[in-house]
Amino acid sequence: MKKEKLLRTRYIRELERFTNRIVDFFQQERTLEEITHFIDKIFAPLEKIERVHLGSEYLKELERFVERNANIHLSQKEPQQMQQDLLKEANLLRKLKRKKRFAKAKHRGKSLLED
Repeated sequence: MKKEKLLRTRYIRELERFTNRIVDFFQQERTLEEITHFIDKIFAPLEKIERVHLGSEYLKELERFVERNANIHLSQKEPQQMQQDLLKEANLLRKLKRKKRFAKAKHRGKSLLED
């Protein structure tokens, strides 16, 4: 049980590290050669970690984001277009992560009735 939890935690951390690193990297204009080298470098730790089943919507989307962007440098897009697409996807992913912080629908009405 503890081993499964440890593997799951490591896998999720590496997914989030990859996401954070690639978003930070694309904050500036980059050449295709820089992009290729950087993605190969940051994807290496993920290849070593065993994949684990992820249950939540956010974690599944996080995994899909990493899978889509691990090979972004092989696409025929210009670096500027890659940057725009990646940053847009990352923004949507972060919105999905923040979504769970808000109150559930069944609790929203209580604060309105009490006022």
